Amino acid sequence: MSRRYLTLKEAESSLNRGKTVEIFLGPFTHDSKKCIRWASFSKCASGIAGYLWEAFDQGSIDYLDVYTFESLSGEYDEPTKSVSAESLKSAASALKIETLNFINQGIVQDEYADYLSTSI
Repeated sequence: MSRRYLTLKEAESSLNRGKTVEIFLGPFTHDSKKCIRWASFSKCASGIAGYLWEAFDQGSIDYLDVYTFESLSGEYDEPTKSVSAESLKSAASALKIETLNFINQGIVQDEYADYLSTSI
């Protein structure tokens, strides 16, 4: 059985290879509407850029493309919050993320599917 989550060292290695890593942060409610959030991290000139994404939960087990869900910010390509830090761990901390379940980019949709299957 393969594992889904990257260790901190593996996530840092991915960033050093120019890849993006993400963390699915789960559901929350905004104005009585179901929403989800996730974070993404990439290498930038000053170290690591971290982005917090929040979107209305518009998916289903047949539609998992969280990247196309309507954003709370109104723009699908603008994160709710962005930070820059010297390290991946510092960037996650600045976004108030405690559980570092890093995944490769795109796997956030699998995490979302798992969330949907447990919330039915």
